[in-house]
Amino acid sequence: MSFTGFDPAAIALLDRLPGMTSDEYAAHKGELSAGVTRPGAALIATVADRLDADLTATPRSSVSPLHRDLRFAPEGAARYKDHLLLTTWEGADKKASPMFWLRVDATRVGYASGIGFTPVIRERWRAAVGGDAGAALDAELDRLRSERAAAVAGDQVKKVPAPFDADHPRADLLRHTGFQVRFVEPLPDSVGTPGFAEWCTDRLAALLPVHRWLTTNLIV
Repeated sequence: MSFTGFDPAAIALLDRLPGMTSDEYAAHKGELSAGVTRPGAALIATVADRLDADLTATPRSSVSPLHRDLRFAPEGAARYKDHLLLTTWEGADKKASPMFWLRVDATRVGYASGIGFTPVIRERWRAAVGGDAGAALDAELDRLRSERAAAVAGDQVKKVPAPFDADHPRADLLRHTGFQVRFVEPLPDSVGTPGFAEWCTDRLAALLPVHRWLTTNLIV
């Protein structure tokens, strides 16, 4: 299925989802499926194909549902999300692979690159970040902060792990137990057109150097 654009009216509905009852959601489910989730599957497949990386994208695994499993949500969390989250990754195991995220809500689009840490990946991360290779990642993150107002996210331990010194130049990165770099831009008028795929591809391409660093240094 090729990406032809989202339905702007359905995208606007995302802002109302957290306040909807199950009956209200059921009344809009067909519109959201046709105008948001199905085009989302086509969008992430198109973007994955255009980016210069060996990426996987599938309708089942790349498109997060608009409803939240309340068994694992904080108390009082809304049943429905206010955004569509799309993912594509490089590697056999999605949970332990460098990944791109594309997040669409009623007014903004978010872009991210990162990886979840297994114990093995955590050790590889610390060795790479703490060694000579870490300088290249640091430089890319500085570039993204300057050019895209990007932010680095991820859980952290309180202290710099041994054997690294507390004043290591990349002490903050060494404390990470998960990693993501991300930035957000206003939703463009092209969201309802095929051109939105190119717009998204161009922005995710800015994250490719970080993605390649993660793939090269953390995946064997």
